[in-house]
Amino acid sequence: MSAYFAPLVAAPTIIDKPGQYVTRCGETVSIHRVSAKHDFGCRGTYQNGIAEGWHRSGRIMACRETANDVVGHAAPQADE
Repeated sequence: MSAYFAPLVAAPTIIDKPGQYVTRCGETVSIHRVSAKHDFGCRGTYQNGIAEGWHRSGRIMACRETANDVVGHAAPQADE
């Protein structure tokens, strides 16, 4: 593990299973693959189809918070 990931070692796990999550800016993202390693292997897409990789802590960068960090599970949608 490189020193770049050091800030993430003690960070809590936010992305724990595939599903819908919410970013810091309020956008819903769909996570398709989860990684338990200290990498950006949690893979998913934004609503516009752009792919992204997150650390299991929800971060897309190790050294700072961004608007696109995952902060929690999305609320379940009511069936219509």
